[in-house]
Amino acid sequence: MAFHSPTGLGQSDEPTVWVVDDDEDDRLFISSAFEDIQCPVSVLALADGDQLLPKLASCQKLPRLILLDINMRRQNGFDTLTQLRSTPTFAHLPVVMLTTSSDSCDLQRSLALGANQFMTKPANYNQLVMLAQGLTEQWALA
Repeated sequence: MAFHSPTGLGQSDEPTVWVVDDDEDDRLFISSAFEDIQCPVSVLALADGDQLLPKLASCQKLPRLILLDINMRRQNGFDTLTQLRSTPTFAHLPVVMLTTSSDSCDLQRSLALGANQFMTKPANYNQLVMLAQGLTEQWALA
């Protein structure tokens, strides 16, 4: 397993996938997984939900996919998703809730708030790489 910088500087100048997660290790592992797949995908990692909208408002190119954790310290994923979906400029962006939760209530709430998909974080790195590969194919990221 290769570890890459969580800053998102990979194959292109603009990150394709944005990861919003307050767990530094998860950000690192997810970023590395996207760089370890067959066609690497550039990732931008944000440390909390309250960083997403300001970063979107100032970016040059919008992400093609947002991976959003539910349980974050300052602003949780549900509140972040609600803000994103209520902002017309960003409401169309695809969002996958990627969380440690496997609770069906969290799944239902995520979809009701406008998430495109809900996934539980894999138990190991190899599964995470397979998840990154699957998301890359599903959302045509590479």
